[in-house]
Amino acid sequence: MRTMDKQTEHTNTSSSGRIVSYVPPQNAIAIWEQVEPLLLKGMKYDDNSYSGKNLLDAVLKKEMQLWISWKDKVESAVLTQLIDYPQFKVCRWFLAGGKNADAWLDDLTRQVETWAIANDVKRIELVGRKGWIKKLKDYEAKHIVMTKELKYE
Repeated sequence: MRTMDKQTEHTNTSSSGRIVSYVPPQNAIAIWEQVEPLLLKGMKYDDNSYSGKNLLDAVLKKEMQLWISWKDKVESAVLTQLIDYPQFKVCRWFLAGGKNADAWLDDLTRQVETWAIANDVKRIELVGRKGWIKKLKDYEAKHIVMTKELKYE
């Protein structure tokens, strides 16, 4: 599956000093000790179907993309995946963990959507708990997967 290596521009959110950014695979190992516990908290809702090593391997093999919010240390981590359906490609928000989502979620969402468009993605999907419905207001619940159609301008 083709993925994009180009790092999106990180966003320094106002005067908070928070940085929201895509993490290139070659940089993931350097921060994995901070990222792994955040992601593994979310895995408990999926019966621990992935270990920390499984997740890191997927990032290093470019099968998943790592995104973080950083303020003095990693405060949140998100993994996405590109999925090729027969008729089109989607970007799936696969796993998220951390704190202060209200401070970083909008910036991260914009970055993921920009990255997805650059990778010829038609739709964003989110696999997660129902609480995401309240956070991502322009997404809609379809079955148990949330999606958002991307618009090319």
